[in-house]
Amino acid sequence: PFRFLSTCPSCESSEMSSMKSAIRYWRFAYFRMGIKHGEILQSGFFQASLAEINKRINFLERLGRYQTPDKKGQTQIVNPKLKSIIRASEQDFVTEIARSSIEEYEVFKKLLANEEEQRRQQEEAMEEFSDSENDDGSGSE
Repeated sequence: PFRFLSTCPSCESSEMSSMKSAIRYWRFAYFRMGIKHGEILQSGFFQASLAEINKRINFLERLGRYQTPDKKGQTQIVNPKLKSIIRASEQDFVTEIARSSIEEYEVFKKLLANEEEQRRQQEEAMEEFSDSENDDGSGSE
């Protein structure tokens, strides 16, 4: 079941230093993208940055050029192959796969970074709120 680790020479690198990271990669490809085992192994998926793959998939989705498969593995459009999404240079990804412009991709990356920062701040605020509720409500004297 973990044959994919043999296709991942970067598993010793900082991003893939633990089994947890490798499983996170696998889950993203299999569950979020609906990619089958063989295509994951052949694509070079584990040699790419998960953040970069996610960014590219999000860009394609927002352009309407990628669709997460339904529970039956079906989409209403033909998705680009994972291998081409991952292995393409940024220029080729944007112009050939996404059929967009570098300028639009740069704007998208800034918007995505802002969204991620807002999400992080909301999570921190929720944690602080939860911590303060626990501190206020535990009162055993």
